[in-house]
Order: sequence, then structure tokens, then C-alpha cells
Amino acid sequence: MKRMKKLAASLLLAAAVGAAVPAAVSANGANLAVTVNGTVLVSSANHMTDGRVYVDLERFSGMTGINYVYDGKKHTAILNGSTLNVIETNRVPTVYIRNLANAAGAKSLTWNEKTRTAQMNFTAGLVVFGDVVSQNAGCVPQNRFTVGDGIVFRMKAQNPITGLLAEDAKLQVHLGTGEVLDMQLGQHPPDAPDGERFWSANYKVTDATPKGTLHYYVTAETPIMKGEYKPFQVAPSLITIVAPESAASGGTAN
Repeated sequence: MKRMKKLAASLLLAAAVGAAVPAAVSANGANLAVTVNGTVLVSSANHMTDGRVYVDLERFSGMTGINYVYDGKKHTAILNGSTLNVIETNRVPTVYIRNLANAAGAKSLTWNEKTRTAQMNFTAGLVVFGDVVSQNAGCVPQNRFTVGDGIVFRMKAQNPITGLLAEDAKLQVHLGTGEVLDMQLGQHPPDAPDGERFWSANYKVTDATPKGTLHYYVTAETPIMKGEYKPFQVAPSLITIVAPESAASGGTAN
């Protein structure tokens, strides 16, 4: 009889403990956080069910640039060729984070029990490349400029996860003079149906522009990734500002 009472008491305790564990935990509270490359993926749809973290698929796609196709009838989503089971939370599709990380090609997925944070990491940075052309000469590649010339910086930034243009990136040209130029994304030529989309910034050479090598580098940044472009440290790849008479006597164009 005593053994039966102890068994019954143990079963009641187990049931009470099980009932005390919530089936879902809101990411907006202090109990759960999801980060991608260190940036918090904020969504009220993020939750934990049966010890598994589920992530807002739409917010994840917006952060990483990885597109998906959602089938609401089958409750599945196709991402990078992988079919993922979906749980809708307030009509928002969410996916088990481990399956999502595998399909997205994340390098690592970790869980911090102390802070209750699921961390997904992609190591690759933005791929940044481009060139410098002369505005006065009709966008011809050039490396020697003088007063009155327009230097046009042209750059692309690609998302290494998708291989596509990172259109949400912010690009800036950092000049050796201390000036910083914000680059604008656009199609070139603007009205051409087959024009290319890239970032550009124009710098006008004035009397105040120091003569000699004008060093520069370009930074690119999205909410979760960064990238940088630096030209080769050889004369043909560097910008040189010359006096008007030097430019008139002939310069090296690239």
C-alpha cells in the first residue's frame, strides 16, 4: 500500500512539473531570443515548442536575402531546394531553427541556455568590387584627374549566401582627405532595359583637393553582413590628382 501511495505521489508530481512548462515562449519576452550573425531577429512569431525554437521565416528571409516559397495548404516552405515543415503562429509561417540553418547553409547554430538565445552564424562577408571612371570623359576608366574633373566610383556588393546583389546594403567611399561619400544604388544607363544595377558616387576635384595619390576604400554593410573594397596598392590602380598643366601634357589612363 505504501509503495502504491509513493508511486501515485510521484506521478502527481511529474504531472505538476509537466504542466508548469509552457508549450510556447514569446521571443518578445526575456525567455527567448534569436540572432543572425549577432543581430537580433525580432518577431512576435518566434517561439519555443517542445524544446524546439521556431523562427519567423519572413523576417529571416528579409534579413538574409534568402527567398522561399510557402505553401499554406501543405504547411511547407521550399528554401534553397529544401522542403521545410511550417508551423503558423498568428498566421505567420515559422520553421524549426535547425532545419532552417541547414537549408540556409549557416556555418554554425548554437544555444545559450543562460540567456536563452539561439544564435545562427554565416561567416562570409559581402563581396564588394568595382572601378573608378571619369565623368567628364563619359565614364571611361581613368586613374589621373585634375581640377574640374568628376571622379565616379562604381561598386557592386553581392550577398555571398544568395549570390545576388545585396540591395539592402549601405555603401560608402572613404577618401584619404577624410571625406565620406554615400553611394546610391541605381540602374545604368537609367532608361536602358538591359542596364546594370550598381552603386555610384561622384567626387568633384577642386583646387582644395590635395595633389598626389588620393587613397580610398569602400565599405558595404547590411543588418547582418559587412564587406570592404580596397584597390591594389600599385600606381595604375590608385587615383592620382595632378595639376592642370600635368594633365594637359598627357597622363596615364586605365
